[in-house]
Amino acid sequence: MSYVDIPNLAARLTDRDRLVLDDLEKHRLLSTRNIQALHFRVGAGNHLTIGAATKATTRVLQRLHAHHIISHLQRRIGGVRHGSQGNIWQLSSTGDRVQRFFRGEPGRTRYTEPSSLFTSHTLAVSSLVVQLRTLESEPSVELLSVEPEPQCWREYTGPQGTVQTLKPDLSAVTASGDFEDHWFIEADEGTEHLPQILAKCRSYASYAASGIEQHRLGVFPAVVWVTKDGARAASLSRAVASTPGLPVELFRFTTTENFIALITSGGAP
Repeated sequence: MSYVDIPNLAARLTDRDRLVLDDLEKHRLLSTRNIQALHFRVGAGNHLTIGAATKATTRVLQRLHAHHIISHLQRRIGGVRHGSQGNIWQLSSTGDRVQRFFRGEPGRTRYTEPSSLFTSHTLAVSSLVVQLRTLESEPSVELLSVEPEPQCWREYTGPQGTVQTLKPDLSAVTASGDFEDHWFIEADEGTEHLPQILAKCRSYASYAASGIEQHRLGVFPAVVWVTKDGARAASLSRAVASTPGLPVELFRFTTTENFIALITSGGAP
C-alpha cells in the first residue's frame, strides 16, 4: 500500500471541499446533483448560471476523486448515458482519514460498495435533506437543524421494560416567526409492506407515550411519511386511521413533490 500524506492532503482542501466532505460523511451517499444543489448554488454570491455551477461541481468532484478522497459507486442514477451527472458519491477510506485528522481522531473506516436497496433508500433520504436545506435561503421559514440517522435515533424504555430504539430517517426543526416546528421524517419508497409501516408507526406511538420528547421539547414532533405518489400517501393514511391504538394526530402523509409545502405550512393538512 502506498503512503498517503494525510496532513498535506488536508492542507490543500478549500473551505468548500471540507463542506462537501462533511456532508458526504454525514449523509453517507450523495448524487452529483445533490452536491451541486447543496454547495454550488446559482444566485447572489454564488454561480451566475446553472451551467457554471455544473462545471464547478464537476471540477471539484473530479479533483477530490483524483486525490482518492471520495469515490463513486459503480451504480449510476440513470445509467451510463447520464455520465458524471449520474454519479453517486461517498467518502473513501482516505477521505475518512482526512476527516478524522481534522478532528484529531485515530482509526479509519473501510468504505465498500453498498447494496442497491441501501443506496436507493439513502439517496431518497438525501434528496429530502436537499429540499430542507433550500429553506436556508427562504425568508419566511428558517431551518434550525436537520439530523440524519443514527444521530436522530432515540432510545426509550418500552411497555415491557426493555430498551427500545426509535429509528427515524431524519429529524428536523424549522421556525416561522416565534414558532418552532419539530419533525421526524420517514422516506417511504413503496418497498415496505403495510405491516412494516404500521409497526414503525406503533414505535412512534410508544415513544410518544414515554413522554421523553415532550419533557425535553414541550411537544412531540410531527411524524411525516414522504412517499413517491399521492395514492401511496392516501393508502398509508387510511391504514393508520383504521388501526386501533394509533394516535392519528401524530402522523402526516405527503409526497416528495409536496414535502416542502407541508413543512412550510407547519404540517397543516
